[in-house]
Amino acid sequence: MNNAVVIVTYNRVELLKECLACVCGQTIPFSRVIVVDNHSTDGTAEFLAAREDLDVIREPENLGGAGGFYDGLQRASQVEYDWVLIIDDDAMIAPDYMEKLLDYANAHTGIYGLAGKVVTEGHIDLSHRRRIINRLLYVESNVASEEYQKESFSCDAATFCGLLLQGQKMREIGLPQKGYFLWYDDIEYCLRLQECGGVTVVPAAVLHHKTVLSKEGMVTKGVLHRIGWRQYYGYRNRYDTAKRHLGSLSAWVILWQYRVFWLLSFFMTWKKETREQGRSNQKILHDVIKDCKAGKLGKHPEYHY
Repeated sequence: MNNAVVIVTYNRVELLKECLACVCGQTIPFSRVIVVDNHSTDGTAEFLAAREDLDVIREPENLGGAGGFYDGLQRASQVEYDWVLIIDDDAMIAPDYMEKLLDYANAHTGIYGLAGKVVTEGHIDLSHRRRIINRLLYVESNVASEEYQKESFSCDAATFCGLLLQGQKMREIGLPQKGYFLWYDDIEYCLRLQECGGVTVVPAAVLHHKTVLSKEGMVTKGVLHRIGWRQYYGYRNRYDTAKRHLGSLSAWVILWQYRVFWLLSFFMTWKKETREQGRSNQKILHDVIKDCKAGKLGKHPEYHY
């Protein structure tokens, strides 16, 4: 088979080395390994320059995961690959990861998106495979751990942590939204896949994610906590995803939700102990609401690495 993998990396050269070792150790080898270096400054460029077996894209600046995967999949789209795997540099796929997924694909028809089980710190990280349980409010829920006992199950959204795309379908539905910069580029892409069958998860295919097990969603922690700069992209891109796939009413409801969050942040400024946090949250939410209304995407000049 003629398969490719796209890896996006940024300033984690040691993790990248381990990731590449896993990629190159597959029982079903990749025909092409595409590495997108998001303008790393930690020696990644020098390491990659010495690897003639890799197809390296060196970005002129950090374009975020969304921009990196856009360019990587664009490169992969230039060749008629059978399947294309998408991972970050902290994703360590088991030696039979591709074998397990492709065995399932070969035994079933109409499969265009596949994903494996993500394990973090020895536990299944449920946050990577999700379903939409309320389309009006755009509420997502992790697929329950019990479903990982099955041979397979479907999900509405899977992160780019081990997502395998059928090559022809990938070329048909296009590239990720590079203007998202961070977060929701994978979710929006999966909702496009949903229109032709969605994503099937095969738990026998295992990916070890070298990060801290997530306990909170990207934008669900609540406005009474401090909102970081990354949440700007989470809120903004969630709205844009809803507008594209769930309808204008859902987007309208979400925008009003953000206005309520802004009001709660305003009330936080009345108390001395939460004043600074409230003002910070207000600023980010103001920018979110403004850019949602304007349809503005891209990397925000204040919120980036």
